[in-house]
Amino acid sequence: MKILVVGASGYLGYAVCQVLDAAGHEVLALSRSGRAHFGTGVVGNVLSPSMGLGDEAEGMFDGVEVVVSCFGSVEMDTTSVIDTHVTGTRNVLDLAARIDSVTRVVYVSSVVALGRAKGAITNRDLARGQSFRNFYEYAKYRGELIARRETRVPVSILRIGPLLGAAPADVIPLQGGPIAALPHLLAGLPAVLEARGDFPIYACDVALAAEVVRDLATAQKPPKATTYFDPELPTLAAILEQLCRPWGVVPKIVDGVGPRWLQRAAAKRFGVEPAIVDYVRPLFTFDDNVRERMPIPDTPADPDYVVATGRALRESGLALTGIGGQR
Repeated sequence: MKILVVGASGYLGYAVCQVLDAAGHEVLALSRSGRAHFGTGVVGNVLSPSMGLGDEAEGMFDGVEVVVSCFGSVEMDTTSVIDTHVTGTRNVLDLAARIDSVTRVVYVSSVVALGRAKGAITNRDLARGQSFRNFYEYAKYRGELIARRETRVPVSILRIGPLLGAAPADVIPLQGGPIAALPHLLAGLPAVLEARGDFPIYACDVALAAEVVRDLATAQKPPKATTYFDPELPTLAAILEQLCRPWGVVPKIVDGVGPRWLQRAAAKRFGVEPAIVDYVRPLFTFDDNVRERMPIPDTPADPDYVVATGRALRESGLALTGIGGQR
């Protein structure tokens, strides 16, 4: 099968191209750099009209049956992230609709597209009148909404949680999610977490998430929407402890008690980045059947996938370059 992966140079894109290539599929790996670890690299920009592709590049897409959309930005504090996901999603879907051979798009969304939604979330749910903690959540919501409304080409939506797991350090994003807290914690500063971080954030192993994407891309009748996260539901506290383990550091976690404004004030006093503060309390809950019809990864979960993330960053030194993970 010929498959176009948009966002191929990213954390998930790298893993998706790897598993598709290993399965014998012909992979076109589209990214701004055009660099391909697996498959054939294609230079393209989701923010440009027609993806910035010339006529000769469009000819490469003859015979493409599936488009996998896993591009994205993990910046949380700038409005530009909204344009990235809104304009980018539209451009990817426009491209897929122009390729006559495309039978489906696998659109990778995020559980945070649900923002501060209340109640038990199903795969049908998206707009529930929720508010959002930051621009990133709202951007993911807007992108998924566009994908759900697409009528020109079938779209299968996959929502995933924060990605962790072994990979080349240069593809692991240092902004957003629990990894962004690493420099803060490794400096010995405390993290103020509600219930001491004893709640899941729906994390998942990037390698297994890539296998789910592969199976959605190749299934005869994939679900219209599904959700994937580690069924063991590791807590935020456990994830932070395992991320710090390769440095021999035990993170200092402080129980965030009192009203929300007081928790934020305490976190700010300790120099915690706003993007990290937004994830110090529990998210929503999922309906018990949210994982139904989800493809099951071929390989068993690696019990050390979180530790492996910290190990890859430690060996590269990237996690020590500044609060927030700026490179």
